[in-house]
Amino acid sequence: MSPYKTQSCSAPSDNQLPREDDILVKDNFFKEDLSKLIAKGTEAYQWRYHHKSDVDDPAHNKFFVSHLWNESFEENFFLLLWNFILDEVPSLANYYCFRIIANGQVKGQNGNWHVDHGDKTAIYFPLKWIPDWGGSTHFKIGATEKEIPYIQNRLLIFDSRLPHYGSCPEVANILRVSIAFNLRLKFDERSVIG
Repeated sequence: MSPYKTQSCSAPSDNQLPREDDILVKDNFFKEDLSKLIAKGTEAYQWRYHHKSDVDDPAHNKFFVSHLWNESFEENFFLLLWNFILDEVPSLANYYCFRIIANGQVKGQNGNWHVDHGDKTAIYFPLKWIPDWGGSTHFKIGATEKEIPYIQNRLLIFDSRLPHYGSCPEVANILRVSIAFNLRLKFDERSVIG
Protein backbone atom coordinates (compact mmCIF):
# COMPACT_ATOMS: atom_id res chain seq x y z
CA MET A 1 0.00 0.00 0.00
CA SER A 2 1.33 3.43 -0.92
CA PRO A 3 2.03 5.76 1.99
CA TYR A 4 0.16 8.45 0.03
CA LYS A 5 -3.15 6.64 -0.32
CA THR A 6 -6.20 8.13 1.24
CA GLN A 7 -9.82 7.11 0.90
CA SER A 8 -11.62 10.42 0.46
CA CYS A 9 -12.64 11.55 -2.99
CA SER A 10 -15.95 13.17 -2.14
CA ALA A 11 -17.66 16.17 -3.65
CA PRO A 12 -16.19 19.52 -2.60
CA SER A 13 -18.27 21.70 -0.35
CA ASP A 14 -18.28 25.47 -0.80
CA ASN A 15 -17.74 26.06 2.92
CA GLN A 16 -15.25 23.23 3.50
CA LEU A 17 -11.59 23.80 2.64
CA PRO A 18 -9.74 20.98 0.88
CA ARG A 19 -7.78 18.67 3.19
CA GLU A 20 -4.85 16.30 2.79
CA ASP A 21 -7.25 13.35 2.70
CA ASP A 22 -8.79 14.92 -0.42
CA ILE A 23 -5.75 13.55 -2.31
CA LEU A 24 -6.12 10.00 -3.62
CA VAL A 25 -2.99 8.24 -4.90
CA LYS A 26 -3.29 5.03 -6.92
CA ASP A 27 -0.08 3.29 -7.98
CA ASN A 28 0.20 0.78 -10.86
CA PHE A 29 -3.12 2.10 -12.07
CA PHE A 30 -3.30 0.75 -15.62
CA LYS A 31 -2.27 -2.76 -16.63
CA GLU A 32 1.36 -2.95 -17.72
CA ASP A 33 0.69 -3.25 -21.47
CA LEU A 34 -1.65 -0.23 -21.46
CA SER A 35 0.79 1.75 -19.31
CA LYS A 36 3.56 1.07 -21.85
CA LEU A 37 1.28 2.10 -24.73
CA ILE A 38 0.43 5.39 -23.01
CA ALA A 39 4.14 6.06 -22.36
CA LYS A 40 5.08 5.29 -25.99
CA GLY A 41 2.27 7.54 -27.20
CA THR A 42 3.78 10.58 -25.47
CA GLU A 43 6.42 10.60 -28.23
CA ALA A 44 3.74 11.62 -30.76
CA TYR A 45 2.10 14.44 -28.77
CA GLN A 46 1.86 17.78 -30.56
CA TRP A 47 3.46 20.16 -28.08
CA ARG A 48 2.97 23.92 -27.91
CA TYR A 49 5.16 26.16 -25.81
CA HIS A 50 2.86 28.73 -24.25
CA HIS A 51 1.12 27.11 -21.31
CA LYS A 52 1.21 28.48 -17.75
CA SER A 53 -0.23 27.29 -14.47
CA ASP A 54 -2.29 30.51 -14.49
CA VAL A 55 -2.49 32.03 -17.97
CA ASP A 56 -3.58 35.38 -16.53
CA ASP A 57 -0.49 35.74 -14.35
CA PRO A 58 2.44 37.17 -16.37
CA ALA A 59 4.89 36.07 -13.65
CA HIS A 60 4.06 32.37 -14.10
CA ASN A 61 6.60 30.19 -15.92
CA LYS A 62 5.84 28.88 -19.40
CA PHE A 63 5.96 25.20 -20.23
CA PHE A 64 4.67 22.82 -22.90
CA VAL A 65 1.07 21.68 -23.38
CA SER A 66 -0.63 19.20 -25.68
CA HIS A 67 -4.42 19.31 -25.96
CA LEU A 68 -5.50 15.68 -25.98
CA TRP A 69 -9.30 15.94 -25.72
CA ASN A 70 -12.13 18.32 -24.86
CA GLU A 71 -15.91 18.29 -25.18
CA SER A 72 -15.75 19.56 -28.77
CA PHE A 73 -13.63 16.56 -29.88
CA GLU A 74 -14.96 13.20 -30.94
CA GLU A 75 -14.30 10.23 -28.69
CA ASN A 76 -10.64 9.24 -28.76
CA PHE A 77 -8.07 7.17 -26.86
CA PHE A 78 -7.80 9.69 -24.01
CA LEU A 79 -11.54 9.76 -23.41
CA LEU A 80 -11.41 5.96 -23.27
CA LEU A 81 -8.72 6.29 -20.59
CA TRP A 82 -11.03 8.62 -18.65
CA ASN A 83 -13.83 6.04 -18.91
CA PHE A 84 -11.48 3.39 -17.53
CA ILE A 85 -10.55 5.69 -14.63
CA LEU A 86 -14.24 6.27 -14.00
CA ASP A 87 -14.88 2.50 -13.89
CA GLU A 88 -11.98 1.90 -11.47
CA VAL A 89 -12.62 4.82 -9.10
CA PRO A 90 -16.27 4.62 -7.99
CA SER A 91 -16.00 7.85 -5.97
CA LEU A 92 -15.80 9.72 -9.30
CA ALA A 93 -19.22 8.48 -10.47
CA ASN A 94 -20.77 11.95 -10.09
CA TYR A 95 -18.09 13.66 -12.20
CA TYR A 96 -17.59 14.10 -15.92
CA CYS A 97 -14.42 15.01 -17.76
CA PHE A 98 -14.45 18.25 -19.74
CA ARG A 99 -10.78 18.48 -20.75
CA ILE A 100 -7.68 16.31 -21.03
CA ILE A 101 -4.27 17.88 -21.55
CA ALA A 102 -0.66 16.80 -21.25
CA ASN A 103 1.79 19.09 -19.51
CA GLY A 104 5.45 18.92 -20.52
CA GLN A 105 8.30 20.41 -18.50
CA VAL A 106 12.06 20.41 -18.90
CA LYS A 107 14.73 21.61 -16.49
CA GLY A 108 14.03 25.22 -15.44
CA GLN A 109 10.26 25.03 -16.08
CA ASN A 110 8.79 24.58 -12.61
CA GLY A 111 5.09 25.10 -12.39
CA ASN A 112 3.76 27.80 -10.07
CA TRP A 113 1.29 27.44 -7.22
CA HIS A 114 -2.20 27.37 -8.71
CA VAL A 115 -5.65 25.80 -8.45
CA ASP A 116 -7.34 24.05 -11.37
CA HIS A 117 -10.55 24.68 -13.26
CA GLY A 118 -13.42 22.38 -12.36
CA ASP A 119 -14.13 20.42 -9.20
CA LYS A 120 -11.62 17.54 -9.30
CA THR A 121 -8.39 16.87 -11.14
CA ALA A 122 -6.86 13.51 -12.00
CA ILE A 123 -3.19 13.55 -12.98
CA TYR A 124 -1.50 10.52 -14.54
CA PHE A 125 2.28 10.03 -14.77
CA PRO A 126 3.03 7.97 -17.92
CA LEU A 127 6.83 7.88 -18.13
CA LYS A 128 9.56 5.73 -16.57
CA TRP A 129 11.17 7.95 -13.99
CA ILE A 130 14.23 7.95 -11.76
CA PRO A 131 13.61 9.60 -8.35
CA ASP A 132 16.83 11.66 -8.66
CA TRP A 133 15.26 13.46 -11.63
CA GLY A 134 12.84 15.33 -9.35
CA GLY A 135 9.46 16.08 -10.94
CA SER A 136 7.28 15.69 -7.84
CA THR A 137 3.87 17.29 -7.49
CA HIS A 138 3.59 19.60 -4.50
CA PHE A 139 0.39 20.44 -2.63
CA LYS A 140 -0.24 23.28 -0.18
CA ILE A 141 -2.64 22.24 2.56
CA GLY A 142 -3.10 25.06 5.04
CA ALA A 143 0.36 25.96 6.31
CA THR A 144 1.93 22.64 5.27
CA GLU A 145 3.31 21.38 1.98
CA LYS A 146 2.98 17.78 0.78
CA GLU A 147 5.25 16.34 -1.91
CA ILE A 148 4.13 13.35 -3.97
CA PRO A 149 6.88 11.88 -6.18
CA TYR A 150 6.51 11.22 -9.89
CA ILE A 151 6.22 7.45 -10.36
CA GLN A 152 5.30 5.84 -13.66
CA ASN A 153 1.71 4.60 -13.84
CA ARG A 154 0.66 6.63 -10.77
CA LEU A 155 -2.71 8.40 -10.73
CA LEU A 156 -3.41 11.34 -8.40
CA ILE A 157 -6.97 12.54 -7.82
CA PHE A 158 -7.59 15.69 -5.80
CA ASP A 159 -9.93 18.57 -5.13
CA SER A 160 -9.19 21.18 -7.82
CA ARG A 161 -9.18 23.91 -5.15
CA LEU A 162 -6.00 22.51 -3.58
CA PRO A 163 -3.05 24.75 -4.48
CA HIS A 164 -0.41 22.65 -6.22
CA TYR A 165 2.37 22.68 -8.79
CA GLY A 166 4.44 20.19 -10.75
CA SER A 167 8.19 20.53 -10.30
CA CYS A 168 10.41 20.28 -13.33
CA PRO A 169 13.13 17.68 -13.87
CA GLU A 170 16.41 18.47 -12.13
CA VAL A 171 18.44 17.02 -15.01
CA ALA A 172 18.84 18.25 -18.59
CA ASN A 173 17.25 16.65 -21.66
CA ILE A 174 14.41 14.95 -19.75
CA LEU A 175 10.77 15.80 -20.42
CA ARG A 176 8.41 15.45 -17.46
CA VAL A 177 4.98 14.55 -18.85
CA SER A 178 1.78 14.49 -16.86
CA ILE A 179 -1.71 13.92 -18.25
CA ALA A 180 -4.39 16.03 -16.54
CA PHE A 181 -8.07 15.09 -16.58
CA ASN A 182 -10.17 18.10 -15.52
CA LEU A 183 -13.49 17.10 -13.95
CA ARG A 184 -16.77 18.74 -13.01
CA LEU A 185 -19.71 17.52 -10.99
CA LYS A 186 -22.52 16.14 -13.17
CA PHE A 187 -24.92 18.17 -11.02
CA ASP A 188 -24.46 20.56 -8.18
CA GLU A 189 -24.19 18.18 -5.20
CA ARG A 190 -23.31 21.11 -2.96
CA SER A 191 -26.93 22.26 -2.99
CA VAL A 192 -28.09 18.72 -2.09
CA ILE A 193 -25.56 18.31 0.75
CA GLY A 194 -26.35 21.64 2.45
